[in-house]
Amino acid sequence: MAAARDGRFEQLLQVLHPEVKHCPHPERHVRHARGHRGRHPRARSASAARGHAATVNGRPGVISWSEDGTALSVLAFTVADGHITHITAVVGPARLALMDLPDPV
Repeated sequence: MAAARDGRFEQLLQVLHPEVKHCPHPERHVRHARGHRGRHPRARSASAARGHAATVNGRPGVISWSEDGTALSVLAFTVADGHITHITAVVGPARLALMDLPDPV
């Protein structure tokens, strides 16, 4: 998450599997996300969107909120052998409204 946020492209590539798959809008598969308490120590409080580590259907992920507390996206990662092999993304406001999301951190 830090590599992506900070623009460290080479470090991001190190954690992504060469054949990583991306699946947008699978609302029937993602129902529950639980945020982790506290902010990531390197999170920027003044940014337009705030992403926080979360557990999404039991998988590591990220939930992003706008400054007004509106959910913007939920990402869930499948990790194998230390590499992200699959990214599931939910970004539509209607889809996000149906999810059991924690309050913004």
